[in-house]
Amino acid sequence: MESNKKTVHTFYRQVIGQQDEALADQLLTDDYIQHNPMVKTGKAGFFETLAFLKQMPKPENPKNPIVRTIAEGEYVVLHLSVEIMGTQKVVIDLFRIEDGKLAEHWDAIEDHPPSTVNGNTMTDGVIEIDEQANAAENKDIVTAYYQAVWLDQQGGALSSFIADDLVQHSPGIDNGINGLQAYIASDELAVQKVHRLVAEGDFVVSQLEVLVQNTPFVLYEILRLDEGKIVEQWSVKQAIPEAMAHDNGMI
Repeated sequence: MESNKKTVHTFYRQVIGQQDEALADQLLTDDYIQHNPMVKTGKAGFFETLAFLKQMPKPENPKNPIVRTIAEGEYVVLHLSVEIMGTQKVVIDLFRIEDGKLAEHWDAIEDHPPSTVNGNTMTDGVIEIDEQANAAENKDIVTAYYQAVWLDQQGGALSSFIADDLVQHSPGIDNGINGLQAYIASDELAVQKVHRLVAEGDFVVSQLEVLVQNTPFVLYEILRLDEGKIVEQWSVKQAIPEAMAHDNGMI
């Protein structure tokens, strides 16, 4: 797992940051699968994107965009804060690693608003992973949470999974269990399917297919748990376009 994290960090630092084509060729599998809707699949599609990145202006003092790294098995998740063309954006990247190489990539990107309902940013909060926490148990709790609250729509079950003082980083949701309860009651978002869960220590990352005001979106949530309840939540969502640069879908 640590080796997979190191591979992804190297990819970001040297391939994305420095546009090292030779290293990209080493780190990507020959049949690299792309799910970003704007990038063609395969190595060739990635190299087209890399050529575009080379033409973009470089910041004088680039900052490390990686805020959080969460990994389980073959999956590595990055929570990123990046500035693109003068706009601050928040990204969640999900990579599947195969034999030490990047074999598949999913992501979602969202503009960071000037302010949030809860007063927190979309990336601040706890970063360090509690490796003593039971990741398998936390994943089971999150699985049950999505099933009961979002899929079965049992609103009364919310208190079984959410701490009263939930710290919220989703920009349109207020802090606390009441803030989340009000958001759920608004019917703005409906979960259609839970595709993947990645758990490490006290963090669980979910990849969800949702409807936002009846428009298909991919939604990633990072949930931090303590004593069996969700105590902190981050999210990044992106609309799923009808036309993409490939036939792989976003999920």
